[in-house]
This record gives sequence, C-alpha cells and structure tokens, in this order.
Amino acid sequence: MTSTIVSVNMEPSMLKAYSKNEAMLHINVTSQNDQVLWCESEISVNSPLSLSFDSELARGKVRIGLLEPSQTVSKKINIYTRPNNFPDEYEVNLLFFIYDKDGAIFERIEQKVPIVCQDAQAENEEQQNAKK
Repeated sequence: MTSTIVSVNMEPSMLKAYSKNEAMLHINVTSQNDQVLWCESEISVNSPLSLSFDSELARGKVRIGLLEPSQTVSKKINIYTRPNNFPDEYEVNLLFFIYDKDGAIFERIEQKVPIVCQDAQAENEEQQNAKK
C-alpha cells in the first residue's frame, strides 16, 4: 500500500496535429503519512514533445517540494510540441521519488500520461457527422 497519492492531468486534454502546441501538466502529490517527506520527479518525453519551447528537450527534473503529513503539494509543468507532430498518442513518462527525513528513498512511483494529437480537420468532420 502506498502512502503517497500522485494525480496528474493535462490541460488541454487534446492537442492539434501539425502545429506548435503548449499544454500544462498539473501534478498533485498528497501524503498519507505522519512524517515530513520530500518529493521530486524526473520527466521524459519523446519527439515531437519537448520540455522547452524553443528546442528539443527530452528529459528534466522538477522539485515538487516538502510533503507535510496529510497535505497536498502541486506543481505545473509546460509541455510543448514541435510542428512535426502527427495525429497520434504520445506519452509523458513521470518517475516520482519520495524521500524521508534521512534522504533515503521512501517511495518510488511511476506514471505515464497520454497526450493525444488530433488533426483539426478530422475533428471537425467527426463533429459534423455526429450532428447528422
């Protein structure tokens, strides 16, 4: 049983294909433990996703912060696409490390977040067909 709950969601939930996009990854980490913990995360993406708006950046690390007992800490991360993104589903891989007061790894949590890139023209056609 885990003593830490991690929830991740993406805004917007769908991106446009063949264009540069920006999405916000919302991370919430909740401690269900009675001690103070420290949390950080490694993030990795594959092209055409990037962690930088002006270059290809596939890996990064973010400090989430101190987790007080029964508290939630939030962090926002920007995810960008290059203009060569095709209609497909891409993944953001997250690896969370939760450390105890001695600096030892208390818990390790892996999560994958799908990002859907959809062709705007195909989306419009689907909406028109649904109205008929």
